[in-house]
Amino acid sequence: MKQYIKKIKTVLFLALATSISSCSIDDIKPFNKLTPDDAVRDEASAQLVLNGVYNSGRAFDVNFFPLHLAALGIEGTFSTGISGSKGFNTNEVPVDNIYLTNLYNGHYKTINSCNFLIQELEAGKAIGISEERKGEMLSEAKFQRAFAYFNLLRYFGEFYNLNSTYGVVLRTEFSTTLDAKPRNTVAEVYKLIEEDLLFASDKGPIYIDHFYTGSLAAKALLSKVYLYEGKFTESATLADDVISNGPNEGYELELNYADIFAKSFRSSEVIFAPFTGPDNEGKTAMYQVNRMKSSNTFKTLADVQKGTSNDGSLVGSGSGFDPRYAFAYSDNTKKGNGNGKYPFADNQQSQGNTLYHLRLGEIYLIKAEAEARRTGGDLDIALESLNDIRFRAGVDLKTLSDKATLLNDIREEKLLELFFENGESWFDIVRYVNLGNLTASSAKASLVSPNQFVLPIPLQVIAGNKFIIPNKGY
Repeated sequence: MKQYIKKIKTVLFLALATSISSCSIDDIKPFNKLTPDDAVRDEASAQLVLNGVYNSGRAFDVNFFPLHLAALGIEGTFSTGISGSKGFNTNEVPVDNIYLTNLYNGHYKTINSCNFLIQELEAGKAIGISEERKGEMLSEAKFQRAFAYFNLLRYFGEFYNLNSTYGVVLRTEFSTTLDAKPRNTVAEVYKLIEEDLLFASDKGPIYIDHFYTGSLAAKALLSKVYLYEGKFTESATLADDVISNGPNEGYELELNYADIFAKSFRSSEVIFAPFTGPDNEGKTAMYQVNRMKSSNTFKTLADVQKGTSNDGSLVGSGSGFDPRYAFAYSDNTKKGNGNGKYPFADNQQSQGNTLYHLRLGEIYLIKAEAEARRTGGDLDIALESLNDIRFRAGVDLKTLSDKATLLNDIREEKLLELFFENGESWFDIVRYVNLGNLTASSAKASLVSPNQFVLPIPLQVIAGNKFIIPNKGY
């Protein structure tokens, strides 16, 4: 388990994840050199496939999409173009955006590779592997499959409506052929995600490097999934379990916000962030944050955390702004990419910027929201969880007035804490609107239709899958 991904130069995934044609659909043929019978023979070969699964999460087509989500929401705007950025600033994303095709198929590549590994392990192909290690590998593959489906559902499905038929296509068997299938319901997609994460919570490894996904990562992601589903009691309970037991496994809040990003995936706060290294060792394109600027909405919110509006300065180490905003953008800490969260340049010598998929700061805020929303929830407990994050940030603690105000404070805090990390503030807008806590146009003027909450199913996917129904309004 301790074999670092960076040491595996030639991974099986290079054979698994072949390029796809222009008429590809939500299934891909993953083999061009090896056959399934060749791939998994023992624990070592199974580990190569698993490493390939991890590596697929850093592929170009998926490794800087948080920037697009930031533009969809109120974190920032693209100041210059990058792949697929057309229409994201104004929430008018065109259906012929080729980047969306690659994003869509990139996630199904991961899913198909997960399905292959699950199939081979369950069939007993890894000769000599212990039952414990087999369970751990299965848990990691199921976590990655669940995570890929959670992303696909949030990008291309009506994730906020459990009664919707506009989910995504579920595939739980490995395939080497292109097979058109209809979309599953949102409830069916969530059911599979839950099942995979419950297995991973039970069987996942512990005491691991934070660029792997173990039991605690599965619990953390499941608490987030429960929040999206409206299972607030389950979400709050599981988030509290992650917070309480994290220190036992080496996960705890950093005392200094800036240390999260200086330490990258090695931070004690990071629950899952893929490994990155120099040369070709899994770099992401998150350095392209240099083509974005913070939104006026976000800047104003950061400005009033430490004073009154329009008195913030970014000279030197900054003043008058929320310290997290000042860390990202002040002269002393913004680094070469213009955002201190992503300090590494795009060159062969740099470590490379990673993706912060899950970290404890977010789990505290998930607990706060779920506790506030659950039937019989304790608003004081929710407030305490919110203020734990504000205390670390060095801003004034919130006081309790009413539930509606507290929920809004939590949503704004997630923006202040997680900006440009995983796109969560965009999904918060969509969820809060559909829960009746926010109007879309008041959050962002360009949000004028509920159809804008979901990205279009790419034209090439529709052309290749005769059964798939386009999203509303596209």
